[in-house]
Amino acid sequence: MNKKYLVLAGVVGTLAVYGLSGCGKTETAQSGQTDSAAAAEAGADGKEEQITLNFPHWFFSHGEALSEWINPAIEEFEKENPNIKINGYAIGYNEFWDKLDTSIASNDAPDIFALTNTNLSKYVEADTILPLDEYIDMNDITSNYSPIQIEDVLNCGKEGKTYCVITDMGFYLPMYRPSVLEKAGIAEYAKTPEEFVDMAKKLSALDNVNGYAAMINPGNWSEGSIDLSIWIIGLGGHYGENGKPALNSPEVVKAVTYLKELYDADVMVKETDKGTYRKMFATGNVGTLIDGQFLYSMACGWDPSLTDDYAVADLPFPTQHCAAFFEGLSVSKSSKYPAEAAKFIEFLCSKEQQQKLVEITGFGTARNDIFADETFSNSIYDKWPWMEKYAEHQNEAVMNNPEGIGGNLLPEVQKILYTAYERILYENADITETLNAAQDEAMQLFD
Repeated sequence: MNKKYLVLAGVVGTLAVYGLSGCGKTETAQSGQTDSAAAAEAGADGKEEQITLNFPHWFFSHGEALSEWINPAIEEFEKENPNIKINGYAIGYNEFWDKLDTSIASNDAPDIFALTNTNLSKYVEADTILPLDEYIDMNDITSNYSPIQIEDVLNCGKEGKTYCVITDMGFYLPMYRPSVLEKAGIAEYAKTPEEFVDMAKKLSALDNVNGYAAMINPGNWSEGSIDLSIWIIGLGGHYGENGKPALNSPEVVKAVTYLKELYDADVMVKETDKGTYRKMFATGNVGTLIDGQFLYSMACGWDPSLTDDYAVADLPFPTQHCAAFFEGLSVSKSSKYPAEAAKFIEFLCSKEQQQKLVEITGFGTARNDIFADETFSNSIYDKWPWMEKYAEHQNEAVMNNPEGIGGNLLPEVQKILYTAYERILYENADITETLNAAQDEAMQLFD
């Protein structure tokens, strides 16, 4: 498979950086770019002011495919806007937020920075980012984007304002290697939770195969709560409702019950990090995952034979609601050039640039008009037939963190939920009693 599709999504960048504000240059910064502090002001001859926008992102350290999109996009934007330079530089995902918070605290925040569905509300509440409504085409947003952008991003803001535009979105659907299911004598992918449990048991009967993998490592509450939410959302619920925890809702109880059955049947990969069991899926040692569209390119890099031995199925749940996440861009409240910063965000999130993102990387998009374009969608489906299943589910996506629970409260609620889930798996704690106790503990945060 061509190397340009081997996206190292989720891999922490190792490039050295000096700080989020871009004061130190890196190998990934665009050539000839300088800090905004050194940008030339308009001179006496009346020439247009030259400005520089600082733009850190983990995209710059995520491998060849994302570089193939983001770097030409910056060059194209600068060509169209010769008075604006984009100082794009790499900061690895795992260190991004600490560096961002430090830069904000020291009044040295970058002009443009990335946020996600798990922390957007935190930065809105802290009043560190600007509403974008007066700077961008809101008609484009309301007409051409999925509910995740139109509704969920809006709900993270204040007074009906939009503080972030989604650059890429992912959601979780079942994936499998047909050859592995065939070896287990499985003719059709499971359509119900009960069928899924049975299918996972049959897959685990194969030599060196675990039927199913999800994050169940002790202490990994962030990834673990996301994988648990896949089941809760698919069953029609969430672990929050009306801005308050719902850790003992019927859907949470059902989800934990099914996963406990899978755990006790010894079909799940245990004591293994997500990167390892994703690689095990690629090599046929995990029968199925419920994961994001970005995994295909990674998996092909681990085992090129997967290229023609890969399929995506509908969810084995009563609903096709799929847990989703997004990554988006916001403008710092301290930016001297908010209009220009918003213009760059709008450019990256335009239909043309989002088509390039999908075509080059296989990442998901929040724009509905991408796949409504038949010429484009047919070319993508010819190259990646499995992508059509993701396109079909785009408007079924539900954020994996519940509406109204954000800021600093979200991680606390996730920790409580996952700790209860751990006790049920590892200590055989009673499901109902444990989740009731977790709900009481979580409600204390809100009381």
